[in-house]
Amino acid sequence: MLSMLIILLPTQAEGPAETSGPLAQTLAPVMMVAGVLVLAFFLVMSVRGRVARRQALTPSAREQIERIKARADGREDVHAATAQLVTTAQRLAAQLDAKAERLEQLIEQADGRIAALESHLEHVPDAEPAVSAAPHRPLEAEAEASPPEVERGTRLDPLTSAVYDLADSGHDLVDIARQLDEQIGKVELILALRDRDS
Repeated sequence: MLSMLIILLPTQAEGPAETSGPLAQTLAPVMMVAGVLVLAFFLVMSVRGRVARRQALTPSAREQIERIKARADGREDVHAATAQLVTTAQRLAAQLDAKAERLEQLIEQADGRIAALESHLEHVPDAEPAVSAAPHRPLEAEAEASPPEVERGTRLDPLTSAVYDLADSGHDLVDIARQLDEQIGKVELILALRDRDS
């Protein structure tokens, strides 16, 4: 509408120019320049309004940088948490593997001990009649047949003497422990000390 007004002004100024003279001739260009200035002013204001609206809708460069940093921090936190979870899972898996291996070793050891005990138990019933058939020697006879330690002046207690006698007559650890009503480990220790001293 303003542009139409500017276009119409020179045409209206030409009509009176024939009658008025030099005033009308100077007024027409001034009016045209004024119209162009007003039009330019309105165009600049319109462009500024659009720019201001765009700036209001779009964040500033500083705000965009802050948003990008916040997103990056959030991603780093997620990556750090994920890495920590992976590390923890690997550590737990390694511990479980180690415990599983240890459990398998213990099971193998237990199977070996069970097999050894079963083999000893198979031989025990055969050895019992031979022991019961053997006459029990009195303590004087045991003292006479004592090992060299007694001859050297050291006295053995009755349990040690009985263990030595049964071992010398060919009995194994299980038989000796059963006959003397002692633990196998104790009998084994007594015999080990005898082997070390001899």
